[in-house]
Amino acid sequence: MKKILLLSSFLSLYLHAQNLDILSKEKKQLRSLDKKIIKQDHEKSKNQWISPININSNINRSHSFSDESDKLNKTVSLGFTQSIYESGGIEFTIKYANEKLQSDFLNWQNENNQILQTVYETLLQIKKINKQLEQSDYELKNKEIELILKKIQYENGKSDIIELNNAIMAKNNQYKQNVNLKNSLKKQKLILEKYTKLKYQEIKLIDFSNINKSDYIKKNIQLLYEDSLSNLASTSYKKQKASYLPKVTLSTNLSYSENEDLISNNRDDNNSGSIGLSLSMPLYDINKKATLEKLRLESLKQKVNLIDLKNQIKKEFDETLTKIQTYKNYNKIINENIELYDDLIQINQVSSQAGMSSKYDLEILKNTKKINEYDLAINNIDMQLEYAKLYFQIKANN
Repeated sequence: MKKILLLSSFLSLYLHAQNLDILSKEKKQLRSLDKKIIKQDHEKSKNQWISPININSNINRSHSFSDESDKLNKTVSLGFTQSIYESGGIEFTIKYANEKLQSDFLNWQNENNQILQTVYETLLQIKKINKQLEQSDYELKNKEIELILKKIQYENGKSDIIELNNAIMAKNNQYKQNVNLKNSLKKQKLILEKYTKLKYQEIKLIDFSNINKSDYIKKNIQLLYEDSLSNLASTSYKKQKASYLPKVTLSTNLSYSENEDLISNNRDDNNSGSIGLSLSMPLYDINKKATLEKLRLESLKQKVNLIDLKNQIKKEFDETLTKIQTYKNYNKIINENIELYDDLIQINQVSSQAGMSSKYDLEILKNTKKINEYDLAINNIDMQLEYAKLYFQIKANN
């Protein structure tokens, strides 16, 4: 019970933390309807053990040609048959309904996470492509300078046609890369439009990096869901086991009948009521052993699956951190390169003013430094994309 209360508390916090406001009206409505369906399914399931109250009525007219009798009979009855003890079966039915509610809500929340993950990863991809386009402009400037220099060298006989052609192709390839990046940007914007009416500039990005392994394992939505499925499988086994044990049923009935002799015009009314208890128990079911064993094995499988998934998720967390660390290592090298380019630019500015180096040399160095700075920004976005994979597996931060 303590475990259920803790989980319920966590679910409430989790629901409060999820931000579905960025989604389109239709998407939010669909998520809301799915939530209401889950609640109604729970209401139906938890009261499944309660029998309905039935009302029956009957009108019958009988006529005898031999003794000239003509009678009209009217009957109304109200009653129900209710199981009041099932050797724990009623308790397991209610428990199963409550556990299924938790399981369905966890699945609903996981679907919300997947939608939000798609939205925010698309935002990051848009941001990344914009940086790549800006970077590509500087790369194109360098390709144009390289082509100018190759033309000069070719005209002065210091370069052959192959080198000049390679410079032309390199510039054309950079143009093609720009076109591909612009197409990728349009594609990402179209993906975003499937989920929200907001423009990408109107959505504030979240910092996904505030994650530690302990929280990731403890609040992992997949693990919580698998744990709920394990509880469901265990309760289902116990519920089925109880169905083979003694069962006590209460029956009640109230009836009213009216008998009328249409020839003599006599009428006879009758009121009656009954109440009874019955004890029943299946004596023999050829499928009992196989049915229970199947449910027991499914319960065991779910427990093993939970342990296996936990190990897998731990490894996935470590793999993601390894990728992030790789980007950090790349950034250290890039920062060293930027410092080097700063020194080279300073030296080249002096030599260029003295007429000892070409203005193109200085421009290439400045452009290359910018290209490296964009590499830093792009790597930081790639790190956020990796963090986002972890972030949307756990409870969103308040």
